[in-house]
Amino acid sequence: MKNIKLILLIFIISGCNNNQTSRKTEGAIDTKKENECAIVNYKIKKLNDKEKKIVEVAFSFHKWYIKNTNDLSSKVPTNFVVLEGENDKCLIDYEPYFNQLRKLGTISNSFMEKERQRTKPCVETILKMKWSEYQQGGEILEGCDDYIFWTRSQEETSGIEFIDLKRNNDIWLVRFQLFTIFDNEKKYSPYIGVVSVEKEDKKYMITNIQWSEE
Repeated sequence: MKNIKLILLIFIISGCNNNQTSRKTEGAIDTKKENECAIVNYKIKKLNDKEKKIVEVAFSFHKWYIKNTNDLSSKVPTNFVVLEGENDKCLIDYEPYFNQLRKLGTISNSFMEKERQRTKPCVETILKMKWSEYQQGGEILEGCDDYIFWTRSQEETSGIEFIDLKRNNDIWLVRFQLFTIFDNEKKYSPYIGVVSVEKEDKKYMITNIQWSEE
């Protein structure tokens, strides 16, 4: 009987580790394939059902963002879109990006408004440019130096790891850290992410995400 249990245990572990190196490490969310092995952090396992739901909501944006920024062939907009206007002018369109966020069902309008404010300096720079000038590219524009802002890295991100969550009145604060795996070595981002989750119209929604240094 002990031998049978041992064989079953080995089978389960090997099944969880087949496709992604990051599954070997507790706390990892596999950003390439979602299955029952995606959340393995012992801290999450100790949460109650309500808290687990809040963490799931908190991670929804980054799981989506990482998936689409890791995939260089992805056509899914993860920021505002620059379009050609009349008379060689640039136009800015947030709707393709915001429509993707709305599909997640976990992103509040207040978060999307914060995205407008965060990207305002870059937008103001682009709107002063001619479309033909913008198309040339080649240099980082003023106010636009936060490319891939939500991973704080141009390297591929392997996953997101839960740290803890706290309740501040009606706001849940979920802390996390991103990591990259290279040559089987797990390297953490120097930044700690903090996601604010609040209830809006009886649904838990992301209202804010901010970075703090470790």
